[in-house]
Amino acid sequence: MTKKTLVLIANGSEEIEAVTTINVLRRAEIEVDVVSIEKNGHDAVKCSRHVRVVPDKSLDDIKNNQYDCVVIPGGNDGSKAIAANVDVGQILTKHYQNEKIIAAICAGPRALLSHKIGFDHKHTITCYPTVRKEFTDGEPYKLDIPDHPVCYSKHIEEGIEKKEYHLVTSQGPGTTMVFALKLIELLKSKDEATKVKDGLLV
Repeated sequence: MTKKTLVLIANGSEEIEAVTTINVLRRAEIEVDVVSIEKNGHDAVKCSRHVRVVPDKSLDDIKNNQYDCVVIPGGNDGSKAIAANVDVGQILTKHYQNEKIIAAICAGPRALLSHKIGFDHKHTITCYPTVRKEFTDGEPYKLDIPDHPVCYSKHIEEGIEKKEYHLVTSQGPGTTMVFALKLIELLKSKDEATKVKDGLLV
């Protein structure tokens, strides 16, 4: 079955993080919907360095869709807009509770904090260095050491049915390739991630 990923974008999103993630995931034949949170959801989004990205769909188009992974790129203004969007909060909460992967890079993890994603599960996360001050280490998230470009945190909940909750976070533009390859590994396989990595000459 084809894996599906939602990449959320807004005016001010970081274009390297958004476009590189989209590109690398599609190389692994993962279906990616690029979705604008802006009011005019089908118009091009102006990213942080003035690159314009045309979304595939608007938030209204995908509210009832189910994805295997939801990605939040950074960019100061874009991540703040995503963090403040109520509809995004509902989408993230639904997918997290359904044991799907929630992934955020750079300043993107501030949306996890704003929408209270995984607060009860003591996840470890990383983010852009200057954004770390927005988090209190250990509550609600533990902050990973700065040497790690990507942090994958899984919480296992034992019960009548075993449940697994997933967060993937990364530091910034320069770690985007590793971030996207980690998502391929989790969504498909380590072999598929290696195949894409080799093709990219990483």
